[in-house]
Amino acid sequence: MYYPGNKNIPGLIQKIINQIPPCTDFFELYAGSAAVSTFLSKKTNGTLQFYINDLDQEVTDNFDYPAGCTVTNLPAVDIIKSLSSIPPGKNNFVFLDPPYMFDTRPNSLNLYECEMTTADHVQLLLAILELKCNCMIIHPQCQLYDQSLADWRTVQIKVRYHNKTSIEKLYMNYPDPVQLQTYVAAGTDCWDRQRIKRKGDRLVQKLLSLPEVERNYILNRLSNSF
Repeated sequence: MYYPGNKNIPGLIQKIINQIPPCTDFFELYAGSAAVSTFLSKKTNGTLQFYINDLDQEVTDNFDYPAGCTVTNLPAVDIIKSLSSIPPGKNNFVFLDPPYMFDTRPNSLNLYECEMTTADHVQLLLAILELKCNCMIIHPQCQLYDQSLADWRTVQIKVRYHNKTSIEKLYMNYPDPVQLQTYVAAGTDCWDRQRIKRKGDRLVQKLLSLPEVERNYILNRLSNSF
């Protein structure tokens, strides 16, 4: 099933994954195809509990989501408000990919059964500002999001949809993570990921070539350095 706005695009999905710190419970509240949850589920070996939500039940009925996840069809703002009462902590992570504002889309196309008005976006932004857990929201750069989330950290991304370039932003209410949920996509682009992989391969091979006692000594030093 084709889903417009799917984030499983080479280059885009990696940039999203590289900004997700460790967590135990992952909430994707405008799920669509749930590309981010699906990617993470394949790379984290069952260490995450996924909560997938989309207001359109026809959408959730037509996708094969991660095994064991919880699937709901509720207004995302209602779930966000329920999460806002949870004390600060690193267990929960909220990822939001709402239907983009019409004036940020090429030709202002109507793409979804459940669209959002400008007033809906305002209510969403007000809700996420009350969250105490880590939250990421992706949306094309625009005045409403830039002003509402002026205190949030941002990463700008160029995305190609159907031969058109869109300038989008990841807005995050937490610092640049020093630990990631998974390192499989580490790097700024495909060339940087290749550089990191090659460097890692060389270091691992060098470590494996050492006598066992020396190798264990270095591993012990490393474990005590963090």
